[in-house]
Amino acid sequence: MRRLKPASRASNKAPRLTQAERTAISDGRMLEAAMALVLERGTHNTTLREVGELAGYSRGLASNRFGSKDELFAELIHVFNERWKKESSALVGSKTGLEAFDAANDSIIDFMNDNSDYIRAMFILYYETVGSSTVMRDRLAEQHAAYRRAIARYISQGIAEQTIKQTVDPSRVALQYTSFFFGLVYQWLANPDVIEFESALHDFRDAMIQVIGEPDRVVSRIA
Repeated sequence: MRRLKPASRASNKAPRLTQAERTAISDGRMLEAAMALVLERGTHNTTLREVGELAGYSRGLASNRFGSKDELFAELIHVFNERWKKESSALVGSKTGLEAFDAANDSIIDFMNDNSDYIRAMFILYYETVGSSTVMRDRLAEQHAAYRRAIARYISQGIAEQTIKQTVDPSRVALQYTSFFFGLVYQWLANPDVIEFESALHDFRDAMIQVIGEPDRVVSRIA
C-alpha cells in the first residue's frame, strides 16, 4: 500500500494554518485515501487504520475523526454529492424545462468524464454497502430522491412551457430516467470496456424526448 504524497511544507513566510484549516486538509487527504482504497480493494476490505496510514497520518486518526467506517463513507458521499450538485447547477444555470433536462444530462456526461475514478469509487461504495449498512442505505435513498425531484421539476417546467406533453407524469418520467441511469452505471462498473456510457445515455435521452416532447417544439439531439 503506497502512501499518498505528504503535504508540502509551508515556507517560513507563509501564515500559520488555523486548527480548522489543518482539520480540513487532513479530512480531505483521508477522504482521498478512502476513495483510493475502495477502488483498490472494495469497501469491505478497507479499514479506518489503513485510511489513516495511506493519508500519511496516524493509524487512529480516521477512527478518531469519523468514528466508524460507515460515517467516513457517508462523508465521502456528501462531498461527492456536493461536487456533483455544484457542477450540474453551473451547467444547467437558469435553464428550465426541456433545456434544463438536456443540460442536466450533459452535466452527467461531463462529470463522468472528468471524475471517472471518483464515480467508480462512489458507486462501488453504494452497491457494496446498500444491503449491510443502514447509514449508507439512507444516504443512497436520499440521493435517489434528490435526483428524482430535480428531473421531475424540469419535466413540470416543460409541461408549463408547452415543450412537453400535458399528459406526461413528471414523477414517472423521473423514475424512468433515474432507473436507466443507475442501471447503466451498474453495467459500466462491471464492464467499462464494453459499455459506452456516453452514447447510451444520450440515446436514452433522445428516445425519452421523442416520447414526452411536443412534436412541434422538440429538436432531438443525436450524440
